[in-house]
Parts: sequence; C-alpha cells; structure tokens
Amino acid sequence: MGAVKIKKYNDKLGLSKIYTHSIMNSISEGIMVTDLNGNINIVNKVILEMFGYNEEAFKIKKAYDLFVGWEDVINSIKDRNSYSGDVVVNSKKNVLEYNLKVHSIYDSGTNLSSMVFVFKEVKRIRKQVDKIAKRQAIYTFDKIIGQNKRFVETIEFAKKISNSRSTILITGESGTGKEVFAQSIHNFANRREEPFIALNCGAIPKNLIESELFGYEEGAFTGAKRYGHPGKFELADRGTIFLDEIGAMPLELQTRLLRVIEEGVVSRIGSTKEMVIDVRIIAATNMDLADEMDSDNFRRDLYYRLNVLPLKLPPLRKRRDDIPILLDYFMTRMSKHINKKPVKLSKEYVNSLMEYNWPGNIRELENLIELILNTGSIHNINISDKKVSRGNYIEEEKDFNLESLINNHIISTLEHFEGNITSTAKALGIGRNTLYRRLERIKGSG
Repeated sequence: MGAVKIKKYNDKLGLSKIYTHSIMNSISEGIMVTDLNGNINIVNKVILEMFGYNEEAFKIKKAYDLFVGWEDVINSIKDRNSYSGDVVVNSKKNVLEYNLKVHSIYDSGTNLSSMVFVFKEVKRIRKQVDKIAKRQAIYTFDKIIGQNKRFVETIEFAKKISNSRSTILITGESGTGKEVFAQSIHNFANRREEPFIALNCGAIPKNLIESELFGYEEGAFTGAKRYGHPGKFELADRGTIFLDEIGAMPLELQTRLLRVIEEGVVSRIGSTKEMVIDVRIIAATNMDLADEMDSDNFRRDLYYRLNVLPLKLPPLRKRRDDIPILLDYFMTRMSKHINKKPVKLSKEYVNSLMEYNWPGNIRELENLIELILNTGSIHNINISDKKVSRGNYIEEEKDFNLESLINNHIISTLEHFEGNITSTAKALGIGRNTLYRRLERIKGSG
C-alpha cells in the first residue's frame, strides 16, 4: 500500500509540475525562480528567448551574473518583500535594459526561501510610445469648462466611473469633447501614471487598422519592419486605450476587439504567441450605433461589451448658458497661444452667439474665437443676422457662412505653409488628424 501511495503522490507531483510550467510558459514576461544565493531553479520559455540561452545553459548561470543590481534586489526583498525597477541585463546577444519586478517566496514557516523574477521588455516600447503617442494624457477635469447643471452632472458621473475596469462608451456629436473626457477619465484614475494611447478608427485606412491595433512580427507582410512592431494594445498595457470613431472600425476587426475585451489577450499579426494585457478601453463615437447594428455594420455583442458604462456628452446648443464662459476661456487661452491681443465682444454679439445652433459644437466655437483673434475684429463675422459682411457687399448665409470662413482660413494657412500639414496644424492649433479630416470635408463639399 505504501508503494501505491508514493506512486500516486509522485503522479500528482508530476502533474502539478507540468501544470506550473504550462502556466509560466503562457505568460508573455520572462520569469525565473531563484534561491537567495542566485541559483536558478525554474525558468519559462520567454526568459530563454530574452537572454538567448537554452534551458540547460541558462540554469548553470548565477542570477547575479545576468543583470546589474543584485544587491539592490536582495536588500529591497528583505525590507519590502518586493523590488521594481529598470535594470541592465547581459544577454547572450547584447546588453539590454529591461523592467524587473521581483517577489519573495516564503517556506512553510516565515523564512525567505526563494524569489520570483519577472523581466519585461518595456524600454523599447516606452520609447515608441513617447515617439508615436506621446504616452500621457494632457487633459484633466479641471480643464473642462462649464457650469450648466446637466453638464456638471455628466462630469461628476465621469469621475465616479474613472477607476472602474469596465469599458466606457462616450457618445456625442462631433466637437463635443469626447477625447478630452477620455483623457480626463484616465488622469483621474489610478492608471494615471501609465500610458494613454489613442487611435482614431476613422482616420486610418482599413488595411492598416489591424496592424496599428495588434502590431506585427518581422516578415508578417511585405514592408513589415525588422524586429516587428508593437500594436496600440501592447503599448497601452496597464494603461488606457482610447478608440475614437469606433463605429468606423471594419466589421472583421470587431471580432478581434471583442476577443481582447473578453479574454484580455492579444497576438501580433504573424505570431502565434498570445500576450496577456491589462488595458482599460474607452471607445467613442458620433454615430448612431443602433442604426449601424440594424444595418449589420456593427456587432451587437461588441456594442453591449463597450456600452457597459455609457457617457453621453450634450451638444453646445443644449448648454447655451455655458457659451459666455467658454468665450472668455477660449479668448484668454487662444490669445496667449497665437500671441494676439484679446478682442472685446459686445453683449449684443455674445447674445447672437447664444442663439446660434453651433453644429460644430465646442470645436466650432474655438475656431470662431481663433478667427476673430486673427482678423482682430468681429465686424466681418455676424452670426446673429446669419450673414457675413465681405468688403462692400453682403452674401447670404447660403453662399457664405461661418463654416466657409473657417474653411477659407484653413486653406489660406495651408497655402501660406506651402502645403506643409505639420506646420499648418501647429499654426491652427489643431492636431494633424483633425486637419486631415477637415481637409477631406472641405474637399467633399467643394
């Protein structure tokens, strides 16, 4: 009977070992377990790839020979039971910098017996985030201007849901400030120190959205970069990803996005390796997704996954009492930005602006203030009569309106910079993607 029990025990031990190794090999970070003397006991496949060794060669090395800062790790483990920081490692191929987290393991008593090392390649990713996405959100709730009662309630609701792990769907007309709210939510949450990555699903060609979202491996397709490229989800790990104009996402990619939400894993194009990610998803749209679902352009199951925490932003015409406050705010901010003297707006002119319907919402109001500052006067911009004075004659709104004025200002600025998009966007105080969209709209209406 004793031999049978030992056999069963050994069988269970063997299954437990297999189970443990399977779990470790499914994790995208490099992992090793060592004792306090630096002897390596357990490793996963990822760490072998990171350091360039096979398992046998790796295990005969000492942990303190693999990276700089062994003493710091030991001291931190003894004082705080953990360690976190960036370390220089000596891989077989090169000297690299990885992020290292170390956790303590105690035996059945209270003796520190082992340590778990978790290595992650974040330095290269951080540099790409800084370069591509500027990494951090800049807007906060205190930069959202408004005293309208319903709008203030919207802000308070956004604050309440900031720390939730559930997905948020922000809806509202174009120009209502959906990305401003998304960034403010991120900066109000406990993820504020982590990346904020934004992707406009409507501004990227359909054939490129997949590689932008999920990344790709070297050789995945013609023109793929050497060493591959991380996707937006990978870059946003532990932080927030903002998917603007989600209604424009191709139907075939909606299935992949749904899987990311449900399972929390992504894989690059051309790779079979799945990476576990921790990303807060905020989506936004100015489209009626109910109509899109009825037209089979948007998956219902994805909609319900995204719309867990709905946040609807009111158009400016529903908060007219905020218009005078916004006019003062943008006049002060914009005059400093473009180095122009503020223009005093008469009470009559402000009243006319409060009666205007603002189809472009906050963005249109901001553009109007910039136009006033650049012309130095309001006399040629009369919205209240819905007419615009040009020289010695008047054109009716159907021929020339505020939208036309703004479009002409954009075109003249573009011509001034000889078609340079970057310089034009900077001079206008808008993003490149916004300028591209505006130019497409001008082209479409021409």
